[in-house]
Amino acid sequence: MKLDDLKTLYYWSLSEALDSPIYWYIFLIFLFLILVLWSLRKMKKDLVPVFSDDDGKVQITPHALQELVKRTCEDIPEIHLPNSSIRKVGNGLRLHVRLNVRPDCNIKETRSDLKNKLETIMVEKLSFDNFQGVDIIIKGFYENKQ
Repeated sequence: MKLDDLKTLYYWSLSEALDSPIYWYIFLIFLFLILVLWSLRKMKKDLVPVFSDDDGKVQITPHALQELVKRTCEDIPEIHLPNSSIRKVGNGLRLHVRLNVRPDCNIKETRSDLKNKLETIMVEKLSFDNFQGVDIIIKGFYENKQ
């Protein structure tokens, strides 16, 4: 294909573009670039700001927050397989916890117990200054087999 043909690429009709291999190459390269940028964004691990003062900033990784939630849930026998993520809502942060519970547990008590423990750790111990709360999502039920 000549350079003059590439200059007229903009003026092609849809049927001419679909018949041309250069159009498909450009489309595939564009699609590949979008997939690469999307995967880089998914793999990026942002640090979560805890607080900052005159001495500097304190940040935590999402993996460390997941570990914190798992260790907090170990004390509550009704909860199984917790998984967490942090969401930015405006200037604040909300913790989303996905977990399995026993079918016979009292959801309200379990939720308030977990919420109180996590908020105590996040606000009082870790000094999160922009923590806005915990959202709990029940993703399933499990039976305690002994």
